[in-house]
Amino acid sequence: MTEYLEAAAVDWNDAGTVAVYDELPLWSAMAGLLLFEELPLRAGTRVLDLGPGTGFPLLDLAERLGRGGGVTGLDPWRPALERARAKLRAWQVTNAHIVLGDGSAMPFAAGAFDLVVSNLGLNNFADAAAAVAECARVLRPGGTIALTTNLRGHMREFYAAFESVLAEAGLPHAVEELRAHVDHRATVDGVRTLFEGAGLRFGRAVEREMPIRFASGSALLRHHFIRLGFLDAWKAVVPGSDRVRVFARLEHALNEAAGRKGGLTLTIPLAYVEGMRE
Repeated sequence: MTEYLEAAAVDWNDAGTVAVYDELPLWSAMAGLLLFEELPLRAGTRVLDLGPGTGFPLLDLAERLGRGGGVTGLDPWRPALERARAKLRAWQVTNAHIVLGDGSAMPFAAGAFDLVVSNLGLNNFADAAAAVAECARVLRPGGTIALTTNLRGHMREFYAAFESVLAEAGLPHAVEELRAHVDHRATVDGVRTLFEGAGLRFGRAVEREMPIRFASGSALLRHHFIRLGFLDAWKAVVPGSDRVRVFARLEHALNEAAGRKGGLTLTIPLAYVEGMRE
């Protein structure tokens, strides 16, 4: 019943993995919709997309700006950028280009961009403060940083069930580990602190909640994107000797809840946040 626990770790540099990887339908699209609703789109804008991966929002943003604007994508994930370049060629997008590099040490001159965007990149930066400081450096005076992030409290229905199962299993240390995992998510106040620490003026925040729906807990735990993005961290919370029994009980509890409610709905709180360089 818990065969998904034995799945091999994902090799993010494997060409076959990258060739089929596209997180947009499940994950990036939710935040991407919010990003494009709020993002300043002005002809002639010089944009940096920090962390476009296989090409979102880089390509769409370049096409929405049109030929008068230009978008540069910066990401350290080399195989993903090769796929993004293939999209640029196939879609004949001429006002975007891609650079391999680290967000905490950008290969750009100070003041090179009018706008810096990042869609769900904040939680993935190894050093978020350094990355935001670099964003401030490469922005021109009066320029804007605009990012989306999922917030603390995401998938709260899942985590409540997970914590209950861990408590019932007599694993108080695992409960504490789970709470620490939940608390590492971003908050709007935390983003404000990052911005102000980099010398940026906090502008505004737009918060929204989006649902992700599954027919059952079994479907959730076997979904490919859950395996790619979440399952390893969930497994790490539970001691190896207890893992099978805990996840079997968790799956059962989620399936029971889905049966009562006609499906399993998880809440994803998101925020669009802007800052400005004075």
